[in-house]
Amino acid sequence: MNTSLVAHKTLTDLGPGAQIATFGFRACAFGQTRCCCLLNMFKDFFGAENGSRVLGRFVRLAESLGNNGLRQIDVTVPNALTFTHDEASLLSALSSIQHGAFGQARAHMIWLLARPPRTEEMNIISDLANFFSARDMIVESPEYQAIPAQPEIGERPALALVHNV
Repeated sequence: MNTSLVAHKTLTDLGPGAQIATFGFRACAFGQTRCCCLLNMFKDFFGAENGSRVLGRFVRLAESLGNNGLRQIDVTVPNALTFTHDEASLLSALSSIQHGAFGQARAHMIWLLARPPRTEEMNIISDLANFFSARDMIVESPEYQAIPAQPEIGERPALALVHNV
């Protein structure tokens, strides 16, 4: 059994935002960005104007984690429904930004890079989270999925960490 995989969860459990984010990151990590289907998918989802921008940010993220990080990132194959703990941490970083929990996003990036993230690296995560938010798409993560949605009353609700990440 592969212990780097998150047990008892699949990307289907986390919804379309997590699926698209994970698929985009994996494709870039595996160097499959020349596939016109990938770009077309991003253009269809994020709009013709933003599709290539989003894909470009995923390319920069994969480069930063792969070339500038101090540890190896565990990634599974692009079409898998299972996901690794590192991919869960990446989803949690995106979700944290969307929930206004910048300290948590930074903590996930520290884990992924094995060092404090540079401003550019945090900007990449923020840009990606904003692209998903602009499409009204929350990137679910194992960390935030179990938290029930609450109506906003003028400001973001406080979030608690789920211990079984």
